Amino acid sequence: MTDIVFNDADLTRLEQLLTPLSVSGSTMRPDEAQGFFAALASGPDSVDIDMWLPEVLGDAPAFENPADLDELKALLQKLYDVTAHVLADGRDLDLILYADDDADDEEADYWPWCNAYLYALDVVDTDWFEAADDEGFEDLLMPMLVLGGMFEEEEGEDLVSFTDEEQNHFKEQLAEALVAVHRYWRAKGQAPSTVRRDGDKVGRNDVCPCGSGKKYKACCGKN
Repeated sequence: MTDIVFNDADLTRLEQLLTPLSVSGSTMRPDEAQGFFAALASGPDSVDIDMWLPEVLGDAPAFENPADLDELKALLQKLYDVTAHVLADGRDLDLILYADDDADDEEADYWPWCNAYLYALDVVDTDWFEAADDEGFEDLLMPMLVLGGMFEEEEGEDLVSFTDEEQNHFKEQLAEALVAVHRYWRAKGQAPSTVRRDGDKVGRNDVCPCGSGKKYKACCGKN
C-alpha cells in the first residue's frame, strides 16, 4: 500500500486557508487540527468528516468561494488520514508546531497541539477514562495532559507544578505516547469479550443435555 503523504505544499495551503480564520475566532489552526485528529484517530469511537469538520471550523464565516471550502475539506481529510495512518503504523508523527509567542527564542509551543488533543476527549461519545478503567491509562496520557495545560491554574494556582526539565522530558516523550495510546485502544478493542453461559453449568459426569443418554464428557463435552 502506498503511503499517504501530507507534504509541505499541503501544509502551506492549509495555513493559507485556515490560519486567518483562527486569529479572532474558534477555528483551529493546523497544529490544533493535527492534535485533534491524533486523538480522534486513536480512540475507540468511529468518526468522520461530518463529525470533526464543524469542530475544526468553529465559528468560521461562510466561504465566499465554495471551491476554497472544498479544497480545505480535502486538505483536512488528507491530514486526518495521514495522522491515522502514521499512528496505526506505530511511527512518530511529524508534529505541526509553531513558535511560542510568549517565549524569547523560537521555542516550539506544544500547548495548542496538546490542548486540541485533549479537547477531542470532550467531544467524542466515549469517556476514555471510564472506558479504560485502568489506573495506568492516565500515565500514557501524561505528556498530553501536562503539555496541554490540564494541571494549570485553578483559582490562582497550579494544580501541579512541573519544572522546565520535566516539561522538556514530556516533550521528548510526546510522540511515543501518541503511539502508545493508539496501541492501547486497538488492543482493548481486540480483547476477547466474556461469554456468559445461559442456564446451569453441565458437569463432565452429568447426562449430556443433547438427549443422547451418554455422559457429557463422552458426548458433546469431547469437542
